[in-house]
Amino acid sequence: VSLGEAGGRIVTANLSAGSIDRNLPGKIVHAIFGFCDIRNFTDLTELLQADIVKLVNTVALCVHTAVTDNYGAPNKNIGDAFLLVWKPNKGKQVQEVGDSALRSILHTILAMKSSEELTRVARRKDIQQRLPGYHVHLGFGLHYGWAVEGAIGSSQKIDASYLSPHVNLSSRLESATKQYGVPLLVSESMRKLLSVGVQRVLRLVDRVVVKGSATPIKLYTYDAWALGEGLGSFTGSQKKEEGRVVGNGIDLAKLNVTSFFAVVPPSSTEEYRAEFLVAMDAYLGGDNGVSANWQTARVLLQLCITKCPQDGAAKAILEFIDEHCQADGMQPAGWCGYRRLETK
Repeated sequence: VSLGEAGGRIVTANLSAGSIDRNLPGKIVHAIFGFCDIRNFTDLTELLQADIVKLVNTVALCVHTAVTDNYGAPNKNIGDAFLLVWKPNKGKQVQEVGDSALRSILHTILAMKSSEELTRVARRKDIQQRLPGYHVHLGFGLHYGWAVEGAIGSSQKIDASYLSPHVNLSSRLESATKQYGVPLLVSESMRKLLSVGVQRVLRLVDRVVVKGSATPIKLYTYDAWALGEGLGSFTGSQKKEEGRVVGNGIDLAKLNVTSFFAVVPPSSTEEYRAEFLVAMDAYLGGDNGVSANWQTARVLLQLCITKCPQDGAAKAILEFIDEHCQADGMQPAGWCGYRRLETK
């Protein structure tokens, strides 16, 4: 049984004392925090009953394998959610660790698509009756910042984990993926860690202020609505039991970062992302919002949705504009180029 990267280190540091010392101070670390959550978990639990444990563990296998294959460490299993951590150290360049964290998310999505067990469960008649077209999937949030690493709890129950508003932000980003209709949201600080080539394939989807902060941040996504379709069918690799996948004879876990993003590109085209960015410029209007033109943004977003009906982010921004614009369709007075993110 693994204690996780943080747990192993904390337990080792305390073994000399013969027990965990709850009064030891924590350690401040800078890391990438990922938070992911199984969608429609309440419905699945009601329908699967005791078998929900098998489903969670199958998902955990996909998540944990992808993360540990990419310089990361699973930290917490929280029922239907997982906290994941990547630390830019161990002789690895910051950009390589950042790119690998994003690759972990995409690899998880592909591994879950290839899972025969998850497919079998999703196709159950009772699940399809309640959730037509459902497939087992996750929402993800990725953010970079500081946290206090330490032993949290009491003599009755203790966990090795992280305390920080930055950990909370990764959770809020994951929750906000439902609002934007995307599987992944990446914070501005996380995007800055990525290599230039990977930064270019992320798409700006909003600028927001989150609860507990007064500083606006930009949110990005990696378009994944058709992720892996160009690879054909997936089959388990020689280590299928470890959650790894192969597409068209390519073992994705063995690709370097550059090759991975070439083999698994975003679902949107470069042209579409450029057109969407023009719409976002009209919506946001720069850092202070003074150049915004919501009439233009609406027209451009409608064109984007016509070209790509799967684009949940375009629909979310268009809905926000329709709900908050003035009678003439323009932005409200005092628009500052960002909005408050209401999700917790």
